[in-house]
Amino acid sequence: MGVEAEVTVTTVDEVRIVQAVGEFDPDGDESLAEGLVPRAGGGPWGTVLDVAKVTFADSSFLHTLLAAKAEHERAGVPLVLAQVPPVVQRLLALTDVTGAFDLTSDVPAAVALVRARHDEAGRR
Repeated sequence: MGVEAEVTVTTVDEVRIVQAVGEFDPDGDESLAEGLVPRAGGGPWGTVLDVAKVTFADSSFLHTLLAAKAEHERAGVPLVLAQVPPVVQRLLALTDVTGAFDLTSDVPAAVALVRARHDEAGRR
């Protein structure tokens, strides 16, 4: 038996950080979907999804990511994946959606990317 899916949500410097830990299948994806609902308007400038500790991810996890990406685009805020482990890299590559996401090597880089996107949007 693996590590049960766990999702924690914090906010750092106006950026929401969602940390996903464990095995994600249809049973664990609901909490992830809830954590990834974008907050438009007066909410955080975007979302960073830290997937470093995801040990299993199936098509339902991918569906949750793609739905969250679409919701973030509609809300006009970025969704950035940080610390993508091989299991998630493989899922994204096999389904040919790696290019649909902004990927960073760590959480600070992801936060910096969200902040930069916010600054760019403010200059338009």
